[in-house]
Amino acid sequence: MKVLSRILISSLLVCSLLISAGCSTGTLFAAKPYKETQFLMDTIIEITAYGNNNEVAVKAAFDEFRRINGLTNKFDASSQVSKVNQAAGKEKVQVDPEVITMLKLARSRAEQLNGALDVSIGAITELWGVGHKGEFVPSQAAIEALLPLVNYELIEIDDKANTVFLPKLGMRIDLGAVAKGYANRKAIDALKARGIKSALVNAGGDVRIIGKRQDNQPWRIGVQDPRNSEGIAAKLAMTEWDVLETSGDYQRFFVKDGVRYSHIIDPRTGYQPRELASVTIVAKSDNYVDLLSTAMFVLGVEKGQQLLKQYPGTEAIFITTDGKKIVSPGLEGKIEF
Repeated sequence: MKVLSRILISSLLVCSLLISAGCSTGTLFAAKPYKETQFLMDTIIEITAYGNNNEVAVKAAFDEFRRINGLTNKFDASSQVSKVNQAAGKEKVQVDPEVITMLKLARSRAEQLNGALDVSIGAITELWGVGHKGEFVPSQAAIEALLPLVNYELIEIDDKANTVFLPKLGMRIDLGAVAKGYANRKAIDALKARGIKSALVNAGGDVRIIGKRQDNQPWRIGVQDPRNSEGIAAKLAMTEWDVLETSGDYQRFFVKDGVRYSHIIDPRTGYQPRELASVTIVAKSDNYVDLLSTAMFVLGVEKGQQLLKQYPGTEAIFITTDGKKIVSPGLEGKIEF
């Protein structure tokens, strides 16, 4: 419950800033906003939409989160990801084309990052079980025994037959980070398909917007202070971007013997990265920056900044574990600390 409460506070804090940033007269739409919050994909998801049929549109957007979760939830034995994991070392499993799409996206990121991001990390994340096993810290020997199972290059993907095969017994894929961003993109599509022109979707730090606020002003985003659940580290107006994605060690974590253990694990070591407390990126959705904040969190400031250069128009805020704030050049003069 402690982990859940932290997620709830963090997510609702960001959203309350977003929505309360101004509801002046002369709104863009006469209709009142429809807002709904649900716990899905192991996080708090809040959707706010303005315009006609906004309630119907929001419920359709949540349906997309539920649908993708049904395909990828590793805790559900009947999900397609679970079936792939159960068949590791035994046989191919036929999956939905969208699972193939997510796996191919994850593979392209892994190739780009030399394994700093790897969805075949499932055996390691299952061992740690952050958020599900209390304050359990596995032994170094247990981690090292599973590291040979982490290798995205071994995943056999057949996008014609729509099959996936994990060749080693005990291999596991974990699409958690991939699936949330993918589902958020599908939720935005569902809102747009129903005529929504002003909306915000916040899926545990993965924020996507449509248009401007109801008063025709840009959405203003409050970035969570990673060491204060009720604090804001920075604010910025989404004048040039429609995606804000945050990865941090405060979203799901526990502290044992003075050491913080988060759910984000470096697939190359089996342990949590220690340089950063959070990374936030802002971008245009057509830049396809899904998973970028997670990768940059693992890589650290210097390598993360180098990676950012490959995505023109995408900017980042790094907050280190000792409280330093580092922003990319494109955010200078556009962010308030």
